[in-house]
Amino acid sequence: MTHPAHRVPRPALTDHARHQLPGRHQAVTRAEATRARQFVDRTGAVAPITRALTARRKSPAGRPRTVTVQALLTGMTLASWRSSGRVVLADVADLLAYRLPTAARTQLALPPWPESADGFEAAYLAVRRTFHDVEAVMDPSPLPKHRLKRDDAAALEAAADQRELDARRTLLVEVTNRIVEASLAPARPLIDEYWDGSVAVDATPVRTFSAGRHPTSDHTATDPDAAWYVRDGDHRDRPDTTTGRTGKTRKARRALFGYEATLVVCGDTTPTRDLPPHLRLPALALAFTVHKPGHDPAGNALTALKDLNRRGYKPGWLAADRAYSSAQPDTFHLPLLDLGYRPIWDYRRDQLGIQGSHAGALLVDGTWYCPNIPAPLITATADLLNKKIDRTTWRHRVDARPAYRLRPKAAPDPRGARRLLCPAAGTHPTAACPIKPRSLGRDPRLIPIDPTPNPGGHPEVCVRESLTFHRDTGIRFRQDLDHARPDWVHLYFHLRNRVEHFNQYAKDHEALERSRTRRIRGVAAQSLLLAFQLAHANHRKLAAWLDTLQSATQPARRRPTNRYTPNNPGNWTPRRHSTEP
Repeated sequence: MTHPAHRVPRPALTDHARHQLPGRHQAVTRAEATRARQFVDRTGAVAPITRALTARRKSPAGRPRTVTVQALLTGMTLASWRSSGRVVLADVADLLAYRLPTAARTQLALPPWPESADGFEAAYLAVRRTFHDVEAVMDPSPLPKHRLKRDDAAALEAAADQRELDARRTLLVEVTNRIVEASLAPARPLIDEYWDGSVAVDATPVRTFSAGRHPTSDHTATDPDAAWYVRDGDHRDRPDTTTGRTGKTRKARRALFGYEATLVVCGDTTPTRDLPPHLRLPALALAFTVHKPGHDPAGNALTALKDLNRRGYKPGWLAADRAYSSAQPDTFHLPLLDLGYRPIWDYRRDQLGIQGSHAGALLVDGTWYCPNIPAPLITATADLLNKKIDRTTWRHRVDARPAYRLRPKAAPDPRGARRLLCPAAGTHPTAACPIKPRSLGRDPRLIPIDPTPNPGGHPEVCVRESLTFHRDTGIRFRQDLDHARPDWVHLYFHLRNRVEHFNQYAKDHEALERSRTRRIRGVAAQSLLLAFQLAHANHRKLAAWLDTLQSATQPARRRPTNRYTPNNPGNWTPRRHSTEP
C-alpha cells in the first residue's frame, strides 16, 4: 500500500485548490496593464537605461532581449502594486508570462511561454538576465556580489575607474528618482500649488538580505556594498560596541547590516490657522539616495537635492539634524545656498554659544549679534543644558536676544553678500547705544547698550551703520531664524516630524526596513527595488489625500485625518534640560 505522503495529487484536486486561492495568480486587467505602462512611460527611465546598455555592448551581434527594459519595468510596477511595494523577480516573471492580457503582451513584445515548470523557469531566467543587465550599468560599486577577501575587495576598488563609477552612480540616482517622480506626476499641479518648497532631509537604515560580518573578519559579507549601521556615534562603528565623544566604549543600542536611504520629504510650513487641514499636502518622498551607513551623509543629501532641482521643484526651508549641520561648508552649505534652500539647524551642546565673529559682530547660535550682548544671553541654552539655570530663566534670556540682533538692510546681492545694520543704527533701532547718538532718547523702551571700553577703539560693526557679510561668512552655523525662538521651533520640528513620520509610515506599510522585501544583493539592486517601495508609499499617501478634496464633479469621499492640536512653540525647551524647582 502506498503511503499517503508519497501519493501524487490528482490533477482535479490541484485545479480545485488553485481556483480556491486566486489571490496570487489573478489575471491582470487591461486597465491595470495600461496604467502600469503609462507609469513606466512617465518615468522616462527606459531611454537612459537603453542608451547605457547599448554603450556597454562590444558589438551589435547577438539576438534581441527576450524581456525588454520596458517589459521589465512594467512587470516590476505591477508586482509592486500587488505586493505593497515589494518586488520579487519570480512574481514579475509570473505576471509577464501568464497574467497579462494578450494585447499587453503584444505591446511589450513578449514571447509565449508554456505554463509549465520549464516555461516558468525560462521566463524567470529572461527576467533575471534583464534585471541584472540593468542594474549592472547603474552599479557604482566595482565589487562582485558575493563574499570576498577584504584584501581582494580593496584591490578591486583601487583598480576601478572612478569616472566610470561616478557615471554609473549618476545614472542610478536619475533612474531611481524618475520612478519616485512618476508616483508624484498625477498630483504634480496640486503639489506646485499647495507646497511652499520646504523639505526635511534624513537618513533611515534599511536591512539587506545578507548576514553581516564583523569588521575585523578577513572576508566581506555576501553583499560587499553594505555595512554595519549602529544607532550611536556616526552610524558606522563596530556592531558590538561604539565609542562616544568621551572616548569610552559602550555597547551599541542598536545595530543592523545594510544601507542607509537618505530621503528628502516635502514639508508644510504654513501656520495651522491659515490653511484647513484637508488642504495640507501629505508627507511625500520627493527624492532619495542609498549608500553605506554613516558615509558622507551631507554629500548624499546634496545628491538627492540636486536631482530634485533638476526636476524643477522650487526650493524653500530645509531642516536636517546635527549630522548635516556639522558638514564641511564647501561641500554642503555653499552648494545648498546655490540651490536656493534656507537651512534650519540645530546644534550639539559643544557648538552652542559663540560660533564665530566678523568685524566685531558675534555669531551666537546661528545669528549675528552686537559684540556687547550680555554674556548670560550668549550662554543661555548651554547653561540650561548644563543645569546652571532653570527653564523660566532660559526663556527670558532667549527672548531678550532679538534686541541685540543685527538687522538686514536689504536683500542679498547676486553674489549672496548682504548688509546688516547695527541694532542701534537706522531709523528704527532696537537698542540705544552711546556710540550711535541718534538712537538715544528716541524710545524709553529700547534696550540700553553699555559698550565695553577698548583702548584700540570700538569694533568696526559699532563704528559703522551697516556692514557687509559675504555668503561664506559664518556659513557653517548661520541660519535665518533665531535658534530656540518660536518661529524656529515651529518650522524645524514641523519639518523634522514630517520626515520621521514618513520613515515610520513606509516601514509599517511597505516594510521598508525589512530585508525580505529586497532579496537581491548590491547597492544598485537595492536602490532600484527601494524606488518602487517609495513610489508605492507615495501612491497611497496621495490617494488618501485626494479623497479628502472636493472635485468639480463629486464631493470629498472621506473626512480629513484628525490632526492633533500643535504645541505652543513658546513652551519648547531643549532635551535633557534642568527641571524647575
